[in-house]
Amino acid sequence: MKQYTTIHWEKLLLLLIPPIFRKKTHYSWLNVLFKPLRSIYETTLYNMNHTGQVISLEKLLNEAFNPEKIYNPNYSTLEKQANGLIYIDETLKPTLQFVYLHDEYETDGFLSPKVYLHNEITSNQGSPLYLASREDYTEIHYANFRVFIPENLNIKGKVEVFDIDGDGDASEIERAQKLLEITNSLYFEPHEDPVKAIAGAIEVRTTKYHNLLNFYKLAGKTYESYAYEYSSSIVS
Repeated sequence: MKQYTTIHWEKLLLLLIPPIFRKKTHYSWLNVLFKPLRSIYETTLYNMNHTGQVISLEKLLNEAFNPEKIYNPNYSTLEKQANGLIYIDETLKPTLQFVYLHDEYETDGFLSPKVYLHNEITSNQGSPLYLASREDYTEIHYANFRVFIPENLNIKGKVEVFDIDGDGDASEIERAQKLLEITNSLYFEPHEDPVKAIAGAIEVRTTKYHNLLNFYKLAGKTYESYAYEYSSSIVS
């Protein structure tokens, strides 16, 4: 952060108080009154230092919901996974592919690649050859980008512990879910679409998560959330 935007509030307050009123009690009282202004300034300055760029969104998401991890914008996708970071990847929307004869592949010494159907959604592991049709671009909705979240950040298991009766509507669960609106914990469940759920798509129930993304992302852009397995033991 640039030096000219940094305000030393305690020193500023002391300079603004006339010498005759520079008592400890008076200073403490004014310092309490200063806190709302200080909070508004720092929040606004923090928001202004971030944009809808991928590395900026990733940094924001990790600072908000994954603060124990240190985000490095120079990491590759595999490095972000290995370090258990929240990261953003491109959409699953298929690109146009040319169709070749089987003999054309054999002459080059390559095997004919597998062609996936429109309902065979795969995760981010690899980029399969996909034969797109007109319906893929006219009837199917694709998000503009995907957000990948480590499964260990899900607080769902901790919330369900409060369900003593096992009926799913205990008052303890409702209070625990309301607590998520105050904290920065992530609560997510498998996507209601079973095909997307197989690929790891999830429904995030934490309002702060969506508020943050919708505040910073470019207008008109849409996103989907995915979970991936992470184990700290694989990190050397």
